[in-house]
Amino acid sequence: MQFLKIALFFAFVALASSSSSCSQAPGTTITSVTTTVTTVTADEDSDSGLLSSHDRSIIRKTWDQAKKDGDVPPKILFRFIVANPEYQKMFKSFATVPQNELLGNGNFLAQAYTILAGLNVVIQSLSSQELLANQINALGGAHQPRGATPIMFEQFGAITEEVLAEELGIAFNAEARQAWKNGMRALVAGISKNLKKAEDLADPQTKLTPHQIHDVQRSWENIRANRNSLVSAIFVKLFKETPRVQKHFAKFANVAVDSLPGNADYEKQVALVADRLDTIISAMDDKLQLLGNINYMRYTHQPPRAIPRQTFEDFARLLIDGLTASGVSGDDMDSWKGVLTIFVNGVSPKQ
Repeated sequence: MQFLKIALFFAFVALASSSSSCSQAPGTTITSVTTTVTTVTADEDSDSGLLSSHDRSIIRKTWDQAKKDGDVPPKILFRFIVANPEYQKMFKSFATVPQNELLGNGNFLAQAYTILAGLNVVIQSLSSQELLANQINALGGAHQPRGATPIMFEQFGAITEEVLAEELGIAFNAEARQAWKNGMRALVAGISKNLKKAEDLADPQTKLTPHQIHDVQRSWENIRANRNSLVSAIFVKLFKETPRVQKHFAKFANVAVDSLPGNADYEKQVALVADRLDTIISAMDDKLQLLGNINYMRYTHQPPRAIPRQTFEDFARLLIDGLTASGVSGDDMDSWKGVLTIFVNGVSPKQ
C-alpha cells in the first residue's frame, strides 16, 4: 500500500506539472476543486443538537486515529460494494471494473478518498448545529438525483463501524461503538429528509414508482367488481360533454346518449374498455407487460381511428371524478393522477 501511495503521489505531481506547463487545448476544461474543512468549537461542551458532547468527543477521537491509515477509505468502500454489488453501477467511473481489480483502480481510490473527505467535513462540523445541518442537507441533496436511498447510508454506516473496529482494536470499545451508532443514526435521519425512499423512485422506463403502483392496484381492487358501471358512467358524461366523441364508435354512433345503457353494442364496448383498464392496472408491477399494454393501446388508437389526445385526457379526468365518488382516499388519488398522466402520455404523446 505504501508503494501505491507513492505512485499516486507522483501521478498527481505529474498531472499538476503537465496542467501548468502545457497550453490548454481547444475545448478542454480544467476544473480545480478546493475542499475547505472548517472546525467549529463554539458548541463543543453543549449537549444540544443531534449528539451529546460526549459522543462528539469520542467520534472525533476515534476518527482522528482511524483516518491516519490510508487503507481505511478504500477498505470501507470496497466492502460496501462487495456486500451490495448492485450499488457499483451507481459509480459510473468504475461501474464495470471487476471487483478484484477495484483496490488498484484509480477512479475507485479517488471515490474512496472523496468519501473520506466528505465524512471528515461532517465530523469536523459536529459542534455546530447550523454547520452540521448544512453539511447533511448538502449530502442528501447531492445523492438524491443519483437514486440513493436511506438504507444505503445505513448499510454504509454499518460497514464503517465494522472497519473502524478492526482498525482500532481495543480503542474501539463498546462506548465508542455506541457513539458511532448514535452518530450514524443521526446522519442517516438527516440525510433521509432529502432522499427518496426506494418505493418513491420512478422506474426510468415506465416513469412509475412502486408507491404509485401499490396505491392504484390496492384501491382498484376495492372497486373493480363495479368497473363496467364506472366506465359506462364515464362514457355517458363524455358523450354529453363532447358529442363528436361518440362518432368514433360506429355501432352506436347514432344512438341517443340516454338510451345507450342496455344497448348491446354499447355494453360490449363498455365491457371491453373496463376489462382493458383492469388488465393494465393488474399488470402495472410487470414492467414488460405494462409497456406492452400501453403500446398496444397507442397503436390501436392511431389512424384510421385517430382518437385525439384530448379524448384520453377527458376520460382520465372523468375517471378521477368517478374514483373520488367511489370513496378512493386523497393519498391514493394523488397516485392515480400521476399514473393516469403517464398512461395518457404513453397512449397519446404530446405533439
